[in-house]
Amino acid sequence: MNSLQILKIFLFIGLVSGERENLLAQLENSSSVGRIEGKLTLKNRDEEDIPPSSAAQPYTLSEKAVVYIETTGNKQHSQSAAKNSRLDQKEGMFRPLVLPIVVGSTVDFPNNDGVFHNVFSYSKSNKFDLGRYPKGETRQNTFDTPGVVSVYCDIHAYMYATILVLDNPFYASPDEDGNYVIDNVPPGTYQLAFWYGKEKVDSRAVIVSGGKVSVVDFVY
Repeated sequence: MNSLQILKIFLFIGLVSGERENLLAQLENSSSVGRIEGKLTLKNRDEEDIPPSSAAQPYTLSEKAVVYIETTGNKQHSQSAAKNSRLDQKEGMFRPLVLPIVVGSTVDFPNNDGVFHNVFSYSKSNKFDLGRYPKGETRQNTFDTPGVVSVYCDIHAYMYATILVLDNPFYASPDEDGNYVIDNVPPGTYQLAFWYGKEKVDSRAVIVSGGKVSVVDFVY
């Protein structure tokens, strides 16, 4: 008898019917999905451009790095995962520098600066132009096609950001020590990508098994 079977017995003894069913469902789910985790080690961690005469703080690692599954080939993974996200305009910068979202999500673009900004992209997968608008105003755009979206401001040429529109919710931004975790990944073989700053800097195959942890470290 394995540990999961023993735990199920104790749950049935100590819990009422509804609680038993909920916890057993969670246990079954945890054994049918896997986890990807690892550490990003940066050997050439140059700071991204800071606007002229700006007091803006440099980007944190979590603002400019993302680890993500490139595609799962399963549309169901995106259907219930779309949500609202936010790309700020603050101190003459877009923050974060790279924003991962699931296809179908809407992104808010608030202007928190005392000047007009414009948000636009000519990326083939998701072209848009929100026009010029002042401080305190927020405009938004919904991204219906997977792909890499390069975002700019037509007033301030130094402003840029990247939105990664993914067909799945299996991505994570690292903490400031470079550690990341992607939970609840269905079993399978995937391409795991590492995006840093303006570009994808690495991609490698990863095998995910139910109830197990796959460790993938990146060095850049």
